[in-house]
Amino acid sequence: RDVSISIWQRPNALSDFPTEPEPAMFRFTVGLVLLPLSWATLRYHKVESLVGPNFFDNWKFYSGPDPTHGTVKFTTRGESWTKRLVSSSSERVVISVDNTTVLQGNEGRPAVRIESKKSYNGGLFVLKLDHVPTACGAWPAFWMFGDDAQHSWPRWGEYDILESIHMLDYATTTLHTRDSCDQRAVNEGIDFIGQGWAAGTASNKAKNCWVKAPQQYDNQGCGQKLPKGSFGPAFNRAGGGTFVAEWDPIVNKRLRTWFFPVGQEPEIGDRPEPDLWGVPNSFFTLNEKWCTAAHFKNMRMVFDTTFCGDYAGASFNGYCGWTNMKCEAYVRSKPNDFSNAYWSIQRLDVYENDAVMAAESNQMVLGSSSFPGLGLVFLLLVAVLAIGLFYFQCSQRRLEAMQNAAKSSYKGNQVNVDSPPLGLSPGRRGRELILKDRTEPLSPSRASDVEPVPQGWTWHRVWLMMCCASDAPSQTAATSPPVGYGDVAPGSPGGMNIVNTSMSDPLPPPVVSSQPSMSAMTNQPSLGRILSSGHQGSVSRQGSG
Repeated sequence: RDVSISIWQRPNALSDFPTEPEPAMFRFTVGLVLLPLSWATLRYHKVESLVGPNFFDNWKFYSGPDPTHGTVKFTTRGESWTKRLVSSSSERVVISVDNTTVLQGNEGRPAVRIESKKSYNGGLFVLKLDHVPTACGAWPAFWMFGDDAQHSWPRWGEYDILESIHMLDYATTTLHTRDSCDQRAVNEGIDFIGQGWAAGTASNKAKNCWVKAPQQYDNQGCGQKLPKGSFGPAFNRAGGGTFVAEWDPIVNKRLRTWFFPVGQEPEIGDRPEPDLWGVPNSFFTLNEKWCTAAHFKNMRMVFDTTFCGDYAGASFNGYCGWTNMKCEAYVRSKPNDFSNAYWSIQRLDVYENDAVMAAESNQMVLGSSSFPGLGLVFLLLVAVLAIGLFYFQCSQRRLEAMQNAAKSSYKGNQVNVDSPPLGLSPGRRGRELILKDRTEPLSPSRASDVEPVPQGWTWHRVWLMMCCASDAPSQTAATSPPVGYGDVAPGSPGGMNIVNTSMSDPLPPPVVSSQPSMSAMTNQPSLGRILSSGHQGSVSRQGSG
């Protein structure tokens, strides 16, 4: 027989909770707003202090062919220690070249090239030296570059922090990139103070960092000369100095380099503030209009000393013509002249700021990408998916609640139900279940099947309120006391018991007549299950080889 049962809906459960904003939530919101402002100050934190007895544990020894075609044989870790080309202590690290062997044929002079095991995507790099390699034919450098099996040089760029050749008394800072990295907006005397730009093939300023730029030498890049005394014999006689390289791809979008002669270094400490150090000696913009920050990525630090090659070999006669020899012959036959071709490193510290650390964390989660904003899109998609899953679960709970309400016992008397199917009326507040006739009875529910609603702020209570709450009771429930919310939990597997209600007399069983009609139930009290309403975004170091 057809029986119509009105489903009572609980008044808005959210009215039971406080509406005043929590102070902790307010502080959290303010913190999110002020976070970009804190990034703008670039508060650096020391993350690595590398000089020490275990210095070389953080580096890989490169022993392959020289990409710049130098007269050199890069040694392995074992060879470097055996030939005494490297040493480390708590005071300094020394990296030298072979200065005892006269080479035969096309041999290259043994030397060391090391690359950091860790790659970087920004930071502040502090290097204190008391000696740099200097000799005719030598080409030493401290630099950074990025590549892997899928991204060949210069896809991820090269940043030569300091390099020099022969016995020059200054170093040069140079960028080498793929196309679309122009430094025309950078001006000497305003953005940096040094000796100006390196010259291109037409005596023009080499401001295009692309390795194939017109009117520049092949692989030249864009270079700026540091002050005199920043390299060579003059640097060594003065007792050395400190170089600081800042790679800021996120906040200010720039690359800056300072040289401080010994005794003139600023206070660096554990939390340096480079904006207090004055105009840098080298400056390159990473503004999107000229050269995007995506030109530099996943770069490793490198120390090396090579000989001759694309840069020192081409300029050998101009600087070392007094030898009356070709560069390659000089390097192979004059080992004693390379006694001063060694690095002595007193300090190498790496600092990172909050913006870079956050970007690296996001990269670990989302993977590498050159598309800005991809992380935000990903998070929005996750949020939409979570909302969709939550709505689906709520819908399932609503359906289960209505089904269980229809199947529940009625004061010990049983209601005949055929479930499924259940037909739901479209009205939000006056939902009705149209129950089909059934010949076999349902088992009465037990008190143990009834789950009490948890009190206080719990996830379970919030879940029940969001999935099983409505704005107001239905019209049909107005005249009949509903089942108490504290007595019955939605979706209980055993159905519903009516306990602790305000009704003094037992409820009569449903009327069953041989001529069913909707009016037969007009005088019966309504049965209900708590339901939810269901409604709630230079020449390159790496070279062409």
